[in-house]
Amino acid sequence: MNRWFGIGNLTDDPEMRYTPQGTAVTSFSIAINNGRDREGNDREPTYVDITAWEKTAENVAEYCRKGNKVAIEGALQIDKWKDQETGANRKKYLIRAFSVEFLTPRSKSDDDDDRRPARRPSRDDDRPARRAPRDDLDDLPF
Repeated sequence: MNRWFGIGNLTDDPEMRYTPQGTAVTSFSIAINNGRDREGNDREPTYVDITAWEKTAENVAEYCRKGNKVAIEGALQIDKWKDQETGANRKKYLIRAFSVEFLTPRSKSDDDDDRRPARRPSRDDDRPARRAPRDDLDDLPF
């Protein structure tokens, strides 16, 4: 099974482009924190290149910025090519994202940003409001 999960922060703004067929593709990298060693020093983060496609690509490009925390579910992919200058065979490991969850809360300034859509109604918005308890119900005959 080829499944990969990771949580990290974007190292730069994502870059979106379109294939000749019109499919959206967004590339970005995340830095995964590896905690501290026994002496309390920060360990070197792990940097992972991510590629998202179609609607996921469009959402990442629209809503994510450098420093945002995201959770990625995807699969390990190997890109292979021949270096045009040296003729050497090259390869690069990256993650093809199936889903990207945005973990950084929206700030007040995001609410004023025209690029952000309006808040989606929650399930609770459709429910009737609860009424405050009434004291005069005690003298009902049942």
